[in-house]
Amino acid sequence: MSTRSTGLIRNAGTLPPRRYLLVPPEPTPNGRLHLGHIAGPYLRSDMLSRFARMRGDLPLTITGIDVYEPYMTLKSAVDGRPEGEIAAEYHALIAEDLAAMDIGLDAFINPAEEPWRTAFEDEVAGCLRRLRERGAVTTLRERVPYSPAAGRFAVGPWLSGRCPDCGADAGSYFCESCGGHFRPENLRDPEGTNGVGPLQWREITSLFLRPADPHDLGARMAGIGVPARYQETVKRYLSREGGMVRVSAPESWGIPLDQVDPGVPRTLFPYAGIFMFARLTGAVHGSLSGTGVNAFDPGSDVVTVTSLGVDNVVPTLVCIVGTSLLHGDMKTYDRTLINEFYGLEGEKFSTSRGHVIGAADIAGTPNVDVDAVRYFLAGTRLEERRESMEPESFVETVNRRLADGLTPLLEKARRTLAGVSVPETISDGQLARLEALLERQQSALDGPVVSTSQALEAFDAWWRSVADLEESAYWWLKGVSVLGFPIMPRMGRRIWEDLGGVGEPRLEEFLAPTPPREAMAPLGFGAISIGDLVPVLPATSRYALA
Repeated sequence: MSTRSTGLIRNAGTLPPRRYLLVPPEPTPNGRLHLGHIAGPYLRSDMLSRFARMRGDLPLTITGIDVYEPYMTLKSAVDGRPEGEIAAEYHALIAEDLAAMDIGLDAFINPAEEPWRTAFEDEVAGCLRRLRERGAVTTLRERVPYSPAAGRFAVGPWLSGRCPDCGADAGSYFCESCGGHFRPENLRDPEGTNGVGPLQWREITSLFLRPADPHDLGARMAGIGVPARYQETVKRYLSREGGMVRVSAPESWGIPLDQVDPGVPRTLFPYAGIFMFARLTGAVHGSLSGTGVNAFDPGSDVVTVTSLGVDNVVPTLVCIVGTSLLHGDMKTYDRTLINEFYGLEGEKFSTSRGHVIGAADIAGTPNVDVDAVRYFLAGTRLEERRESMEPESFVETVNRRLADGLTPLLEKARRTLAGVSVPETISDGQLARLEALLERQQSALDGPVVSTSQALEAFDAWWRSVADLEESAYWWLKGVSVLGFPIMPRMGRRIWEDLGGVGEPRLEEFLAPTPPREAMAPLGFGAISIGDLVPVLPATSRYALA
């Protein structure tokens, strides 16, 4: 066998490891996570993290809860409990949801509680001071609806209408249909909701950030590979709202800001707060990594990556990337991984309607393997289009590809290895084929646009290669382990350890001819039916029990 190779396996360990900061979204702590959340930003972030770690790099995944999101006030009113108490409860439950789907986190922050609260409030104060010094903070008189009967300003979950961009039903600040963001006074046909009304329009003084230079922001979006259609969403926002980023909101729940108008509460608007939160994750990265340097400092060599749904395009690109340019003493995100919505049986996942499959629920379902769920979700092309989970498609994929396709080959390879104590050396041809597929997987996961489906295709191409299995069951299995690990981490690690490895798969250790364990338990996946899913399907499902 040749000792010369330029592939990922042969090069593993020869270059200094790169540091990554991965920041998936901060979920609102008013409910559990569902598969619509997992399928998009969380899965792609986790797959990138696992691939980078396997390659020998040093990724850290850090996020938290959007504790001051306006919808927390609605949850508080419905439950009759303080927002902070509700947030603390769901902070723990959401962590369980992510762990149930094997979404790895290195830190999961609740900015309203220590040990993070003081650090977050200091970040808010420091950022506002810096932005004021640079002339970026301004005041604006705006009209905001008020409900005398409810004694509150009707913003956030208390106001609905139609989007000024696309005409779809929308809330007071943004539209989930097109990703547009706007001020409440620009909402078409506004009306109070959730029992709030009738409305009076009052003029108040609010804080805003002046826009980043459109040319600079446009150049930065292009430079970090933001797809053109999302750049257009930002341009529409800039043309209508003048690029202003809201800093304050007339809400009582939040980080308090200086009050100007008598009787009008003023707190930090969460879409401005996400900029400060991003900087906090950079500081936490510096602490956890041992560098002591904020990952967003101008001289930092950390690759900073955030993943988000289409509804957060404007908050991320305008409020974080744009504000980073205004700040002037930090770098922006290096990558913003955007995905379209994932639905259920042709409709949007909806917690309010109960049209969801809970992440922890499906993870705890007998006969349904978490690796199989991740495999199915990885097959989506959410970087390109909206998709929907169809229960029959999930069952067919698990049965045809995993139970009837992959599993018999895993069993055959395991039988072939019986009695093998010292594996043969991998051939040049087999190594070249494997490294080519690893390169494909790397291109799919480690770039400005992540395609989980292309990473899945690379894995499928390897395990379907019966010729490679027949050439060497040992190296075929080891290839299944490394190509499968980002997608199906339990199976990938299990095979790695069965072949004599320790812990997670590592490309640097791949070529070591570790002896297989003498007794290996059966590998693979069993067949499932729609009946296995029925207990976790919502009442809105066509398969729900009558």
